Order: sequence, then C-alpha cells, then structure tokens
Amino acid sequence: MKTRNKGLILSFIGVLILSPDSLLIRLVNLDDFSLIFYRSALPIVTILIFLIYTYQKSFLKSFYLIGIPGVIYAILYAITHICFVYSIQNTAVANTLVLIASAPIFAALFSVFILKEIPSLFTWIVILIAMFAMIIIGIGSFTTTGLYGDLMALIVAIGMGFSMVLVRLYKNRDLVPACLLGCLIAALYAVPFGINFNLNSNQFILILIMCLIILPIPFMIMTISPKFAPAHEVALIFLLESVLGTTWVWFVIKEVPPLNTIIGGILLLGSVTIFIYHTTKKTI
Repeated sequence: MKTRNKGLILSFIGVLILSPDSLLIRLVNLDDFSLIFYRSALPIVTILIFLIYTYQKSFLKSFYLIGIPGVIYAILYAITHICFVYSIQNTAVANTLVLIASAPIFAALFSVFILKEIPSLFTWIVILIAMFAMIIIGIGSFTTTGLYGDLMALIVAIGMGFSMVLVRLYKNRDLVPACLLGCLIAALYAVPFGINFNLNSNQFILILIMCLIILPIPFMIMTISPKFAPAHEVALIFLLESVLGTTWVWFVIKEVPPLNTIIGGILLLGSVTIFIYHTTKKTI
C-alpha cells in the first residue's frame, strides 16, 4: 500500500468513527463545562492504553520527545475541543459542521506558506466544490442568535487546519502523546466551573461510548494521517463528518434536514468520493 493511500484510508476510517459525535452530544444533554470535562478526561484512558501498548518501557520518554511542537499541538487540541463544545451548544449542529468544514481551506493555505506544499489544481477544484456544497448546506441555517457558536466553530476549523500542518511539518515526531496532554489541559480548564457528576444510566453509557471510542480514536488517527498524506487532503476527507453527522441526527432523532442540506450533502459526498478514488488510483 502506498504511503499516501494509507493516510487517506486512515482518515476515512477516522471520520466514520467520529460521525455520530454530534448526535451523542445532543442525546447526552449536559451543560458546556460538564461536556468539556468528560470529553477531555475520559479519552485520556484510551490514549493512555494506546501509548503504553505502543511504547511500553519508553512510555514516559514519548512525552519528552514531542518537544515544543508537541506542546503547541496539545494547546491547539485543547482549544479545538473546548470551542467545539461551545459551538455545538450555542448554534445549530448544521452551523457547526458547515463552518468546521472550512478546515481544508485553512490546511491548504497553511501548507502553502509553512510546508511549501502546493495543492494540485484537481485538489483545489475539489476543495472549492466542497466549500460550495457547504454554502448550500448552510443557506438558511445561520442565525444571529448563534453568532457566538458560529465564531467558535470557525476557531475549531482554523485550529484543525493548523494542527494537521503541524503534524505534517514534524512528521518524524509522534505527537499522539500531545493528544493526551491536550485532553488534560481541556479537562483542567473545565474543573473550576463545576461538573455534573449526577448522571443517569443512559447518560453514563452515552458518555462512555463517546469519550472512550468515538472521540479519541479518530483524533489519534487525525494526528497520524498527515504523516502519510498532505494535511489539506486529510482535512478534505474529514469534511464527510458534516454529511454523516447530519445523517445520524436525521435517522436517530428524526430531525429531517432541509432540501438544501440534502442537495449540498450529495454534492459534498460525491466530490470527496471522486477525490479519494482519483487520488488512490493515481498512487497505486
């Protein structure tokens, strides 16, 4: 398997696992700071198991080896996780996913200036089609009352784009330990504001699924994938969450998306599918 294909396939697996995340946030029905705490503290368990299995006796040394780039990545990781919760809680799910979908644009721009990796014309065309699809999805969903949540989503997109480029820039370093550090930073941020520990059985199960599987595994994949494929291409595949996440909400809690969301989703799904097929076929 070619290196680039490996990165793209890993990204696709990651976005499939991540796709129910927005739905579970809706279903668990907790306040902002409780969500931030659980979504930060519990994934530490999964990441810890992965790191101990991977590094064994060199486990502690792995944190030292991340260096300054790892610390920067951890801070970005914490910021994006905190802002995602603020966004999803303060604006429509569609708004959040639409704005986060701008991450490939930021990744592509950061790649040009930092990595000197110029995306191909085909990749730029796919990015522009995908962004047009996002505009179609977003028509009619943006509200003045959700302005704060929209701004938080934009910060997430910028942070994700820069994070992927950072991983690409320091691809000889394993920054997965920085994910654990980022989780710790975000969890400590939430603690002073009070956490709801009085969970019912349904909330407890949903929190475990979300925080031990659906959240940490894709973000570890997102930390690894740009080592193999350009950051903007990884970000482009993660765009699929905007369609898949909306579909989960549609099927499970019967929030039927408007026609513009369906049209934009088909366009987005089609453009990313063509991109994956064209790219992997070219590198086989």
